[in-house]
Amino acid sequence: MAFFTMVLLTQTSCSDIKINSLDIPELSQSIFIVPEGFYGEPYTWPTQSKNHYVNINEKLRICGVYSLNGTYIPSDEAIPYYNTHKWTIDTVQASATYVYYSFDIAGVHDITFETVDHLGDTLISHAKVYVNTPTKIDLQTPANNYNQVDGENKKGIELAWSISGIDPWETSYCELYAGYSKSDLWKYSLGDMDCLSSVNLLGKLNLEVDELGEKIDHSVESSTIYWGVRAIIKNENGIQEQVYSDIFNFSTKLENKGDAIIEIPVTCQFNQYPEKTRFTGAIISAAGDTLSKISGVKANTVIHKTIPAQSNVKVVVCDSVRTEYGCDSMFVDLAPSTKTITDTLVLHDKIKPNLAPVQTTLPESSKLEFYILDNGAGINASKIQATMNGDSLQTIFEDNILTLRNTCKKECNLIISAEDYARNKTPYVYWNIKMNESIATITGPYAILEDNK
Repeated sequence: MAFFTMVLLTQTSCSDIKINSLDIPELSQSIFIVPEGFYGEPYTWPTQSKNHYVNINEKLRICGVYSLNGTYIPSDEAIPYYNTHKWTIDTVQASATYVYYSFDIAGVHDITFETVDHLGDTLISHAKVYVNTPTKIDLQTPANNYNQVDGENKKGIELAWSISGIDPWETSYCELYAGYSKSDLWKYSLGDMDCLSSVNLLGKLNLEVDELGEKIDHSVESSTIYWGVRAIIKNENGIQEQVYSDIFNFSTKLENKGDAIIEIPVTCQFNQYPEKTRFTGAIISAAGDTLSKISGVKANTVIHKTIPAQSNVKVVVCDSVRTEYGCDSMFVDLAPSTKTITDTLVLHDKIKPNLAPVQTTLPESSKLEFYILDNGAGINASKIQATMNGDSLQTIFEDNILTLRNTCKKECNLIISAEDYARNKTPYVYWNIKMNESIATITGPYAILEDNK
């Protein structure tokens, strides 16, 4: 009887807590895709992500978000309402609530989020990620730095380019920019057009006056036109991006009898003494004849020469004062009635600084002095170091002389390291110092074996 009573009570208790399906909150789910660094609950992001547009390798956080009776809840509050969940991203599977991911292949990628709740029902959500192909604009004609355009331009000149990376879910249009100022180019649009078209630029190209209002002599001066293209790309969500091309230029021909003008910017890399530099050199024909000599030219300037038009002209420039910069050269083709501005000719210091003692025998109380000589970029005093038997010494460097306190008591090895502004280092050697009564004697330099570095 007691047993029956217990069972009856148990049955009565079960009846009292019988679950009614109307009492169970309705669990639903959504997919949100947010930037990897987004802070906060993903459902605060403006929109769910049935269609999401990203760039290649853009870092994302792909989130499964749950709601009860239509109200989003934090991920930890949703745990009691489901048994399992899993992601399928293309063919990759994961079981976390959040997945950090990036796509390295352009195209359309499928995402599925699947949850099994406590009633055994399966919830499935889908999203697509559209990974954009990087857009690139290549200017084609005229070639960059082309300098044989008719200044009157009666027939027009074609400006052509190619564009790649416009995906099927994107629309685009392009704007052409052209003007006489490179720095202000993107202020002056010539209008919108189909990105796959080209433009025939009409109108006189030679400027009549310069920025100061002075009349331009087109027998010695050309007009240079800069141009570029901007593409505006929009996806199906209305999100826009813009891509700019490089800036190209072309120049008009000179109105002369066929001579060519060449301008050569010249400089010395890492030069700390440009005021001391003097360039010499020559412009030489393909046959080896000297067409023009170069002399007395300062650093960071432009060499300007007028010579007969010809191909394979060699330009040689040397630094006659800072001789460690040596010489450099380039070859140029000069068409008739053109002005050519070459790339900057940069001379390089590749010579190691020289190191030598001012005196090899000196009184014990005297300081040690070493010449550190460099006739190129110049010694970088902040890079000088000295050690005596492994102990660091204080250094003073003035007027090409390094001064050190002599701490040697009997016999010591002194290592001095220095480099110039072109990062050429002194040879890795040591000097031997011997103290004999009140006299210090310096011998060397001696090579340091690689194993001892």
